[in-house]
Amino acid sequence: MTSRAVDGSRSLLTLGRVDSVRVQVGYRASPDERVDRHYLLDLSVPEPDGGGDEEVLDEREVLAALEPVLYAGADARRHYSLHQHRWHTSWGASPGALEIGLLVDTGPRTTALPEASYDGVTRAFLDVMEVVGRPEWTPTSRDSAVQRARNAAATAYAVDPEGLSLRAEEHHPADSSWTFTLRSTAGDEYDVVIGFIEGYAGSVSVRDAHRIEASDSIGPE
Repeated sequence: MTSRAVDGSRSLLTLGRVDSVRVQVGYRASPDERVDRHYLLDLSVPEPDGGGDEEVLDEREVLAALEPVLYAGADARRHYSLHQHRWHTSWGASPGALEIGLLVDTGPRTTALPEASYDGVTRAFLDVMEVVGRPEWTPTSRDSAVQRARNAAATAYAVDPEGLSLRAEEHHPADSSWTFTLRSTAGDEYDVVIGFIEGYAGSVSVRDAHRIEASDSIGPE
């Protein structure tokens, strides 16, 4: 086996620069439970001045910005599971991607938990936008919003996006967001909000509507 001396020259294998970031945050009662609420954020990373492949995004800053999601109304951070994935290819001009998935275990559900988790995610996603680069706001057409909703539900709950039928929809022009209820072929329903962060279409929330309704119908906890 031959070895290559380290001479300070540029490595042949690199992770490249990050061109896009996807963050997923899910809340569940325990590792054995299904996720109740799922939040997604997709961002493009601005090109550095002068172009090039140099690294311009500090992934540690992204993780630090996400820390508010760990509390969800509690005084101390909750248990969590984290995965991080980097993708890069030298073939053509394919963009490099960073994906971060975070599952937070909340314990027994309370009536205050949904609002607390939403507030934490909103704060964290806004901080991530500051780290990665604030996206430009553009209006979202209905067709684009519906497709985003299907893809988000498919990502969150591992269902076929083409098998999701549209049950209800509502456009909120004041905050540039869309709300949809989707039903899978198995009869599961998902409530999806496109643009829940300042109307930015790359911010999406998904909840398992049937699970929330069943939990609420049990009575006081």
